[in-house]
Amino acid sequence: MATELQKYFETKKVPTRLIGEIERYLLKKPREERSTTVLHPSEIIKSDWCHRYSYYLLTGGEPKTDKPSLRLQNIFDEGHAIHAKWQKRLQEMNVLYGKFQCLNCKKYMTGISPSNCDECNSTLIEYKEVSLRDDSLRISGHTDGWVKGLGNDCLIEIKSIGAGTLRYEAPELLMDADGDLTKAWKNIRRPFRSHLLQGQMYLELAQRMYKEDAPKEIIFIYELKADQDYKEFTVKADYEIVSRIFFNAEKLIKAVEAGKMPDCNVSSEGCKQCNLISWD
Repeated sequence: MATELQKYFETKKVPTRLIGEIERYLLKKPREERSTTVLHPSEIIKSDWCHRYSYYLLTGGEPKTDKPSLRLQNIFDEGHAIHAKWQKRLQEMNVLYGKFQCLNCKKYMTGISPSNCDECNSTLIEYKEVSLRDDSLRISGHTDGWVKGLGNDCLIEIKSIGAGTLRYEAPELLMDADGDLTKAWKNIRRPFRSHLLQGQMYLELAQRMYKEDAPKEIIFIYELKADQDYKEFTVKADYEIVSRIFFNAEKLIKAVEAGKMPDCNVSSEGCKQCNLISWD
């Protein structure tokens, strides 16, 4: 694994007018780390979720990850922009519930599409999504939105879809379409499995937090990055789909509380995650 210093000097080898400077800026920019003291739904739904590595993080270990490349950062930023676009529309429709922040005085508010800050009266309000958690299992995540006032309440998940998404989530669709992204897109008729698992995790967490007031369905909004085409899928809550994930999370938390590190559940020889760790 290349060090960040090595990557920094690599950016100097290819002459560019601006891109090299941008790459070096991003490499020097402080990393925006998400919490390692909780289990994130987007991680624990993965088929290669390593319980041993999560134990390491939950017990104070430092994450072993590189800063993203400029290309990967572009992908992340484009996804964030697509999220913000759909969220802004729902906010303007006065149907978006969750946490908001005033960009002027930085105060946080919870409610449905506030038009102005109740502290400083600024109209510069940014949506900060909906936090969902189970503190007993140390699971915490953020769904992309909670919609109220358009029929039954629903959660939303916004997904930007590109060729990389299809190669990872449904390579058979690309193969059947002979690599034609537009044709493969037309054949997407249900949420991808990882998206479905993530959505069901959020629905169950909402149920545990809000009881009878929790939404009973989640709507996936898919947008094709190549031409901004879009489609939606509505999925009802079904705990059985994610019951095993919650069971494994409970086992892991019991191991953390007992101070007993689990074996790697991905490979008997250890996986690419836990093999990076020095266990001294």
